[in-house]
Amino acid sequence: MAASERAPTGVRNRALVALIYCSGLRLGEALALREEDLDLAGASACVRAARGRRRTRTAHVFPAARPYLETWLALRAKLALPVRAPLFCTLRGAPLEPAYVRAMLARLGRRAGLRKRVHAHGLRHACAVRLGQAGVSGEALAEQLGQASARSARRALRPFGLVLATGGARRARDVPFGLAPQPGLVRARIAGGLRAPRARAAPGRGMVVVRRWVPPEI
Repeated sequence: MAASERAPTGVRNRALVALIYCSGLRLGEALALREEDLDLAGASACVRAARGRRRTRTAHVFPAARPYLETWLALRAKLALPVRAPLFCTLRGAPLEPAYVRAMLARLGRRAGLRKRVHAHGLRHACAVRLGQAGVSGEALAEQLGQASARSARRALRPFGLVLATGGARRARDVPFGLAPQPGLVRARIAGGLRAPRARAAPGRGMVVVRRWVPPEI
């Protein structure tokens, strides 16, 4: 991923990309999240996303996103952000604008040398494609993506040449989603929300680590 491995904004942006890719959330849903909407405890992490003004839905978050989310949560705590700041916010606690995320993803795609356009909806589609290829039923995929029906899920994957299974009990959370960071690829230590000095520092002492991963779909 081309996002900075040292700058606090890079830590945040990597966590945002990881969450959308590993849950299939819409950009608006991800940006509306509060810290309490994210549950990383236990074997099955999930996120509670707003669905309309008064309804919410729950989406599974695949374990590959956990290192990046935990890193951002640790950094958020060091930044002492306002209590009601969105989960993904500026370093002063203001909401992120969708236009910023669109420009950021396009910039990161160019920096990574990718020829096709990188955008949040493409990350959502990549998540759906992985689940469809793994044999998740249309009903389970629609539930994960927050779509009205299995028909909507099938229609979304039609351009990719995928035909979803009809019925079946396989849930999204039962699919292996192996994108965990490779051991030893720790690239940054950030202390107190600022870049750590280049001088030697004791590992683990007030530090936040960032690990690298590269999903094959982007």
